[in-house]
Amino acid sequence: MKQWASFLPACLFFPCWLLIGTREDLFADAISTYYPMMIAMIIGSMIAGSTPLGGGIIAFPVSVIILNFTSTEGRDFSLMIQSFGMSAASFLIFYKKQHLIAAHTDLLCEFTFFSLIGMVIGMGPVSEVLTPYTVDIIYTTVVTCLVLIFIYEDFLHSKALPKRDRASVLHLEKNEDSDRAFVAEEEEEDADDGEPSLDLATNDDSNKAGVTGEDEQEGSLKQKIVHYVCLPLFAIIGGILSSQIGSGSDIAFYFFGSVVNATSSHKISGNSLTAVSVIVMATMSVCGSVLRVTTQSDQAMAVELSVYLCLFATSPIVILGAPVGSLFLKPSFERILKLLFYTLGFLQFIIFGVLKIGDDIIAWIIISCSILFVLLSIVTHYLISFRFRGQNTRRRSGSKSRPAETTDRTSGMEEAIQRMSNRDETIEIIVTPR
Repeated sequence: MKQWASFLPACLFFPCWLLIGTREDLFADAISTYYPMMIAMIIGSMIAGSTPLGGGIIAFPVSVIILNFTSTEGRDFSLMIQSFGMSAASFLIFYKKQHLIAAHTDLLCEFTFFSLIGMVIGMGPVSEVLTPYTVDIIYTTVVTCLVLIFIYEDFLHSKALPKRDRASVLHLEKNEDSDRAFVAEEEEEDADDGEPSLDLATNDDSNKAGVTGEDEQEGSLKQKIVHYVCLPLFAIIGGILSSQIGSGSDIAFYFFGSVVNATSSHKISGNSLTAVSVIVMATMSVCGSVLRVTTQSDQAMAVELSVYLCLFATSPIVILGAPVGSLFLKPSFERILKLLFYTLGFLQFIIFGVLKIGDDIIAWIIISCSILFVLLSIVTHYLISFRFRGQNTRRRSGSKSRPAETTDRTSGMEEAIQRMSNRDETIEIIVTPR
């Protein structure tokens, strides 16, 4: 029961699909004309259910090279096909993988709401200002830059720095504990002798409490900025992109989640980011499809028949393939899915450059400057982190020698006192109040 229930959308879909195909006699024309897209969407649908990039990464080159779709037709097809595939994948996530989204439902609702606002803006005023070609350039450039940033975080920064930083923190905590133990031992000896002592531990605690309070205020400010500024901004931009090219809200949420991970102690796993992005994009695809299908006043803006035929041919593939892709959202596959995401991001850039940009020098200059800026930022961040890591190493070395030096001084004093006691000498310690 539980296994087939995961594919309940497909079970409800196929009877309707067979009826429509038989009644309208669509099987021969649709399948014979659009079988290349059917083959492509076998892979594209699994990508849509398991990565933050939709199946358009596969559908786009096939529709342009083989099917000769225009940018508008490609946008309409992407929205409609994702309405089937990613909705089926979302059902599976809600049914079997609720643990991936349980802690992020508020985030999901808020991001979806602002994404819908962005889609309405994109379908209205923005569509009259930006051409699909311009939006394609923006989207492809942004995705490529984000992939570079994610690769740096995963393979250079996160793999090298945090491990050493954790070792540094543990080392400093160990030295701090030894210092505290030594201070406590001195205070206990002073108490036995009835001598006054300075409450170093109390002062240290109060200083730490002040620093901790400042850190908490700073962290709270960052979280408010992320929640009240970055979330609406990223969501609206993702909605506008989705309204123009049929994809964008998913990658926008994935990037927003990465910003959350960088500014908050509550991390969102890669699989959770992907799961929520699939649901967000499924919702945007359904809303976008409704807005496009109901566009009837201007026949020039209406959805073409070729889009419906291609949708009919490929929908049985994606409604099965996307949920299958979502089954791979497991910790054991998280690394592989990230590598797949990075590969597809670069593949999208190459395909778009060959098919769309071509010999457009101005577009290549803009894209090259954007990528160069990101690369320089990555190098700068790495050098600063490397320098900071060197300072931490020297600080650890200094703090490591502190307890030993203190112990040596204490041992020397005890030896001197012992030698004087052996000579039957009396030591008077006079504490003169100031």
